[in-house]
Amino acid sequence: MNGKSSGRYRSLCLSGTSTERGRAYGLACRKEIDRTLSNYSQMFLAFSGISWEKAREKALRNLPFVESACPKVLEEMKGIAEGSGTDFRDIFTLNSRSEIVLEEQVDGCTAFAVSPALTGDRLLLCQNWDWIRRQEESLVVLEIDQAPEPSILMIAEAGLVSGKGLNSAGIGACFNALSTGSGQPGVPVHVILRRILDAPALGDAVEAVSGAVRAGSGNFLVGTREGEMLDIEAIPEDFGVLLPENGFLAHTNHFLAPNLLSRFRDHGKSLLPDTFHRLSRMSSLIRGAGGPVDLPLCRAFLSDHRNAPDSICRHEDPRDPAGKQLASVYSVVMDLEGGILWLSDSNPCSSEFFPYGFRGKREGA
Repeated sequence: MNGKSSGRYRSLCLSGTSTERGRAYGLACRKEIDRTLSNYSQMFLAFSGISWEKAREKALRNLPFVESACPKVLEEMKGIAEGSGTDFRDIFTLNSRSEIVLEEQVDGCTAFAVSPALTGDRLLLCQNWDWIRRQEESLVVLEIDQAPEPSILMIAEAGLVSGKGLNSAGIGACFNALSTGSGQPGVPVHVILRRILDAPALGDAVEAVSGAVRAGSGNFLVGTREGEMLDIEAIPEDFGVLLPENGFLAHTNHFLAPNLLSRFRDHGKSLLPDTFHRLSRMSSLIRGAGGPVDLPLCRAFLSDHRNAPDSICRHEDPRDPAGKQLASVYSVVMDLEGGILWLSDSNPCSSEFFPYGFRGKREGA
């Protein structure tokens, strides 16, 4: 394992067995993991009104499903706990955090993908991560060498086994929160996201969602370096797939798949009604680009302030309770062909974007 700084975020290269990778991760990020645990303990109370102990009880109902479906990921979690000196049950609770928080709150992310037909040469996969700003101090860029599975390059909250990122097979994934207001014991969405990033091909990425007993809801925007893309909306009972139109896909925090819309109450659209505006605005920006959608233009889209502060580039709204004010903590633009993550270290409107590539090396523009 080695690490270096690039921009704001630490960059760690992890290799070895699942347990060895997790142990190195936990040891290197002990302080960040402690911060993540503290932040989510506060969020569980603020958003869901439950103590950490109750949250852990709820999370551990998912354990048998992860043991069955994703044993390597579970071994990595155990290694993280060992390396960081943390109770394994707490690490597992972090990796079930969406199933605990997102029944009562959704992070207001805006994601989109543009095809080579619009960029001129390659698919770009992009997202703002709208969440509680204090969690920015817990972010780390991980490169995971896990042969024979593809290597992964991702930005993650310390202690979690997944995040937004890409792999050496050219698969990339973004994630948007969705909520039906309920869930069931199953595989947490962040473990499903990790299985997408483990995928060697697009069909395997879809199977990572379709083949899981899903604990909660979420949206996975997936692209390939060959220029293919699709969007997978999942609820515990079913999933739906959206395909690109006019060379792009965009998604925010409400359901769009026709086969899902009549089956449940879309809880997220009530929690974040700006989801409709953000989707419409992003779609309008892409359609009106007037030329190749390149990296600077993607940055501009992600920095858009129409309908501020609840805009694509989100800033804290002072009218919201202090513990529930969301902001665009970081932005990511993924070049799946080049294997590069371009990451901002704050709101994209005010931050430089730093490039991260495989082998912990900074990549040039």
